[in-house]
Amino acid sequence: MKILKMVMIIFLSLFVLIGAFLGIMTLLEYRPEDEIQLPIENNRERIITLNTDLSIMIYNIGYAGLGELEDFVMDGGKQGIPSSREVVENYFTGIKETLMNYPSDFYLLQEVDLKARRSYQIDQVLGITGQLGDQYSTQFAYNFKSPFVPFPVSLTDYIGYVESGLATYTTYHVSSSTRYQLPGAFSWPLRVANLKRALMVSVLDIEDIDQDLYIINLHLSAYDASGTLREQEMAFLKSYLEELHTAGHYVIVGGDFNQTFPEASNLYPVKEGLWEAYAIEDTYLPTGYSFEIDTTTPSCRLLNQPYDPESELTQYYIIDGYIVSSNITVLSYDGVSAPGAMTLDLGFRDADHHPVVMKFRLNVGD
Repeated sequence: MKILKMVMIIFLSLFVLIGAFLGIMTLLEYRPEDEIQLPIENNRERIITLNTDLSIMIYNIGYAGLGELEDFVMDGGKQGIPSSREVVENYFTGIKETLMNYPSDFYLLQEVDLKARRSYQIDQVLGITGQLGDQYSTQFAYNFKSPFVPFPVSLTDYIGYVESGLATYTTYHVSSSTRYQLPGAFSWPLRVANLKRALMVSVLDIEDIDQDLYIINLHLSAYDASGTLREQEMAFLKSYLEELHTAGHYVIVGGDFNQTFPEASNLYPVKEGLWEAYAIEDTYLPTGYSFEIDTTTPSCRLLNQPYDPESELTQYYIIDGYIVSSNITVLSYDGVSAPGAMTLDLGFRDADHHPVVMKFRLNVGD
C-alpha cells in the first residue's frame, strides 16, 4: 500500500506540474492581431522609379545555428540547439559577409532571431542592421514568439525562449510596413509553443504614378503533415495577390515557402523516410503572376545530418523563391545567364538554405 501511495503521489504531482506548465504557457501565448503596423527604423528618402534596375535577395539564415556542421532533431537529426555561442557567432559572421558580398536594394530574411536561447541571446536583427549601415532601413515582424519551447525533451538541448521572425532591409523609402497574420494554427496545446506564421508587407511609393510596389516577405509552415496549414496559407496569399493585381500594383513575394515549386517538383526525389516538401499546386498561382526560381541549384538541405554532399542521405529541395507580378520584368542577375532568379551556391556553409537573388525592373505603362 505504501508503494502504491507513493506512486499515486508522484503521478498526481507530475499531473499538477504539467497542468500548471500548460496553464502558464497558454496564458503567455503570443496572440497577435490580424494586422499590425510595424515600425520602419531609419526610413530612407529615396523613391522607387519606373524602368530602373533593382536587386533583391531572399535568405533564410536559420538563426545562424544551422550551418554545414549542424543537424536538427525535427529533421531527423540529434541537436535541438547549437553547441555553443561561438558556433552561432561564426555562422553569423559568414551570413553578414554574404550580405555584403551581394549588395541588394532589398534583403528579405527569414528566421532572424531577436532574442532566443538557441542563438545565445544574440540580437541578429540589430547585428545585420549594423553590418549593412545607415543606407538601409529595418523592418521586423514576429513569426515565432514563445516564452518556452520544451522541445526536444532534454535538460540542456531544449529550444527554450524564442523571439524570431522576418526582417526586411531596403535602401528605398517605405510608406508602410504591415504584419498580416496567416490563417490556421496547430491545435492546443501544440500551438502555445509554436510558430505564428505571417506575411510582412512593405509598401513603397513609385514616382509619378498612383500604383505602389509591394514587397512581401514570408516563411510558410513546414511540419504540417495533413497539409491543412499550407492550404490555408496559400489560399490567403492568393486572395491577397488577386486584390493587388486588380489595383494594378507591382508585387514581389519572396521567401521560404517550405513547398516545392511546380517546375522543380521532380528534381530532387525524396528519399524514403525523409521530410517531404509537397509541391505547390498550380491553382494557387493567381492570374497575372509567375514563379521565379532557379532550378539549377538546390536552395535548401535537410538537417538530418551535418552537410555531406557525398552522402546518400543528403536530401535537397528547391523551396525558396519568388512570385512576381506580370508588370515587372525579371532580368539576368549576372549579365551572363538567362533572365531569372539565381541561387548562390555557398555549400550550405552558414545556413541550411542558400540565398536566392534576382534583378528586376518595374515596367512603364503597365
